[in-house]
Amino acid sequence: MLTDIHCHLESVPLERLNKYIAQNGRIGAVSMTEKSAQQLIRLKQQYPASIYLFLGIHPEKDCDETTIQAVIDLIYSHRELLSGIGEIGIPFFYLDDKTEHEKHLIKQQGSVLLERFIKIAAELCLPVNLHVVEDDIHYALPILQRYQIKGALFHWYEGSDENLELLHQQGHFISVSPWIFVESHYFEFAKKIPLDMLLVESDSPCKYNGEIGEPMMIHNVIAALAEHHQLAVEQLQQIIETNTRRYLQQ
Repeated sequence: MLTDIHCHLESVPLERLNKYIAQNGRIGAVSMTEKSAQQLIRLKQQYPASIYLFLGIHPEKDCDETTIQAVIDLIYSHRELLSGIGEIGIPFFYLDDKTEHEKHLIKQQGSVLLERFIKIAAELCLPVNLHVVEDDIHYALPILQRYQIKGALFHWYEGSDENLELLHQQGHFISVSPWIFVESHYFEFAKKIPLDMLLVESDSPCKYNGEIGEPMMIHNVIAALAEHHQLAVEQLQQIIETNTRRYLQQ
C-alpha cells in the first residue's frame, strides 16, 4: 500500500483516482477553501477506505471570518471522517512585491490563523498537514510546541541543512513531491532527508514539466529516492508506509 499524503483530490479526474485506488493506493486529501472541503467530504464518503481526509484553509487563500468559521464548523461536524487538519500554514508566495516589514506582518497574521487550526488539532488529537516554506518554520514551530503537536507534516519542504536538522530533532515529517524531476536543487535537498521522516506526495494537480500531477507519480518519486539510497524500491516503500502510519497515528 502506498499513500500520496498531500493531494488536492477534488481536482483529480475520477478515472485517475480509481486507477490509483485499484493498485491499493491511499490518498491524503487536503482542502484549501470551504468549497474544496465540502467536495472532499463527499469524496471521503464515496471512498471511505481509500482517503485520509484533512480539512483546513490554505494560507495563501484570502478568506473572511465567515469562511474560516464555516470550515471550522465542517471540522467539528465531520470529526468521524477526519484523519487530520490541513492544508494550513504560513503565507509565503505572492509576496515578492512586499517589503520585508510587510512580509513579516502578513506572516504574523497568518500565524494567528494557523494557531486557531493547530489548537483544534490539539483538541481533537489530529495530525496536521502544513504549508510552511524555508525559514517560516520559525513562525510555525513555536505554535506546534505550544500545543504539544508532535510529528507534523511539512509538505514539499525545502530549506537549510540547519532547518532540516531542527525538524528532524523535533520529530516532524517531510513529504517529497515529483518536483525532484524539475529542479535539481530540490532533488539534492530531498536526498538529505532522513529516511525516518520521509513521506511522499503528488500535490496534484500541480504541474511538473508541463504534465498535470496525479497520485500515480509518487511511484516515480520512490523509485528515484530508492536508487539514491541504494535500496530496493519495495524496501523504501515499506519505510515510507511505516512513517505514514506513524504520522497518521495509526
